[in-house]
Amino acid sequence: MKTIKIILPFFFIAAVVVAQQPPAKVAVAEVFEKEVAETSQITGIVEYDKRSGISTEISGLIDKQSVIEGTVVKKGDVLISLNTDFIRKDIEIIKKQLEQVDIKIRNTRKNLKRYEILFKKNAASEKVYDDLSDSHKELRKEKEIIRKNMEKLGLELEKSVIRAPFDGLILERYKYEGEWLDPGNAICSLASTEEVFVRVAVSEELVKYIRPGDKIFLKISALEREITGTVKNLRPVAEIKSKTIQIKIAIPYFKEAIQNMTATVHVPVSDRKKLKMIRRDALVRNQGKNFVYTIEDSKAKKLPVNIVAYEGEYIGVDNQNITPDMQIVTDGNDRLRPGQTVQIVENGQRGEKK
Repeated sequence: MKTIKIILPFFFIAAVVVAQQPPAKVAVAEVFEKEVAETSQITGIVEYDKRSGISTEISGLIDKQSVIEGTVVKKGDVLISLNTDFIRKDIEIIKKQLEQVDIKIRNTRKNLKRYEILFKKNAASEKVYDDLSDSHKELRKEKEIIRKNMEKLGLELEKSVIRAPFDGLILERYKYEGEWLDPGNAICSLASTEEVFVRVAVSEELVKYIRPGDKIFLKISALEREITGTVKNLRPVAEIKSKTIQIKIAIPYFKEAIQNMTATVHVPVSDRKKLKMIRRDALVRNQGKNFVYTIEDSKAKKLPVNIVAYEGEYIGVDNQNITPDMQIVTDGNDRLRPGQTVQIVENGQRGEKK
């Protein structure tokens, strides 16, 4: 009896404290039905589909370089500049040669005009006139060759600056200042930021449920990042031993994306069926189990959920005790306890998901 007298006041006080607590303020959203496919989690990898080993078209010594691994560059940004001292000296020589041939052309043209007048008056031989005419033509051709050499040097000067051919992320750097470059030697590896994919191998039995353009929910756990990707294509070759097919899922670029990083992909594994859709922020996990809170008589009620599909901000469940239009707590649920009094401060809309 003494023990009972000590314990009863404790429970009485606890009940009074709970009764005196103000209602928990929560936001809710309604459950709705939608035809979606069930999904299963399969591991894939992040991959930059378009990767290029950036190289030079001319030989030269690296004078300056701005290649830094992990940085994003825009198309046209300068990556490396080669030393152009010899090219500029050659350009100076070519300019002098051009000046000399111009002088010769002017003099030959003057003589040609003078001999043309004399030839018409039969005061000069035809051979001398023809020789001057041929000499004038040869000098003009010589000038054209010099001009072409000038254009070539100008092109070499332009090619001595290696620029990014597309918007991309620098994955690796291979060359440094002071090193000699030959045509074809890669200076760095550049990955396009416009072509980022998650590649995943799925069983050939699942291919019938996956089509280009389908939206796929995936998660990169290492970064705690959730993304909705789009199926780009299916590789039309099955692995002989595993009987799996590679699927490419396009995702938006983000700066933390790392080549070969693991991604969990929620792949469709069934035909579309009607499922109850609940916002993912309503989900509460505890000891490996998933549940949500609904409201009954202004009090929180805990309901277990069986998740069979992921679609963007929503999960699909097949529990019979969860019905369309049921209000599910989406904010404030992490602090709730079963039976706790609640006050709805925001009623979320189902929007276009219905």
